[in-house]
Amino acid sequence: MVFYFYENAMKEVDKVSVDGLVPNSAHLSHWKGNQTPAPFKADTATEIAFRYLSNSHRKDIFPQIRIITNNHFDTDGLLSVWTLLNAKRAESMTGRLISAAEAGDFSTFSSEEGVQIDLLIKALCKDEKSPFAEAIKNYDGPKEAAYYKVLLSAVPDLFRKKDDYRHFWEPAYEKILQSMTCFEKGIVGLEEYERERLSVVIDEKRPSAQAIDHYCQGNLFLVIEDRKNKDGGYVYELEYRYYAWAETVTRPLIKSIPMQALCDTLNKQEGERPDSGSWLAEDFPGRSLSSALKFTDKAGGMQFSRLHPEIVIEAVLSHLRQDLGESELE
Repeated sequence: MVFYFYENAMKEVDKVSVDGLVPNSAHLSHWKGNQTPAPFKADTATEIAFRYLSNSHRKDIFPQIRIITNNHFDTDGLLSVWTLLNAKRAESMTGRLISAAEAGDFSTFSSEEGVQIDLLIKALCKDEKSPFAEAIKNYDGPKEAAYYKVLLSAVPDLFRKKDDYRHFWEPAYEKILQSMTCFEKGIVGLEEYERERLSVVIDEKRPSAQAIDHYCQGNLFLVIEDRKNKDGGYVYELEYRYYAWAETVTRPLIKSIPMQALCDTLNKQEGERPDSGSWLAEDFPGRSLSSALKFTDKAGGMQFSRLHPEIVIEAVLSHLRQDLGESELE
């Protein structure tokens, strides 16, 4: 097998789309809308790759698999591609690779090493002091293709020499641990609304996604930052649990809920603020895969809402109750 980062010139070429989805391809993907064969399906693309490799009938299902591709770069994408290209070496690292993929795609704290490897991969791509920075800078093509080019051959070393790279991942990792400690000590405000499947998180600054995922029980997280800015106000974002964008097997599927009516209600309560942000529920700049609703400016930047958390929480709960139906809440 050989890997090529996807480009339009490959549209009519026989290929397997690994992790992402590209036109006219077979799939080893967990993105919604995938056509990955049932025997291979799993929560992450890395685990899908392992299921493909361990299936004795794989060549009957994909008889001519030679070219694999992806249209984006992230930890799960890198590790799933590496697994397919290095089946024997990957076999002894199965759990470690999957753990890092879960940390990257779902902000899951499956293991300390998994989170650290995800942080390391991200830093090596972006940090100006990365040993790969020059090669990435001089690469003649998309940056994401460069990331694959320089890191695919380095994957075993990332695990074996992780501590040698500590200065790249440790600062971000320490912040995650601090955030988790704040949850443990009750410094972060957390209120669970079990029937509505909503977790409300309040703190002076946003906790790490890994801590939110670990300590919150809901399918939706209402994250409120009380930054005590001079004009008053709060930063709000309503998010689905971080795996909700994917098609999963072991993790329960999470239904997408229309949020426009809630958005309209909150904007009405907010009042006219044309230069100071608004509540947005559909596509907007900077919208993450998990974002359901956010108070933001037109460019997706942080803005302070004047609405008190009690008002926003009640509006969100009312909307969720209406969507779920009273019979389901009894």
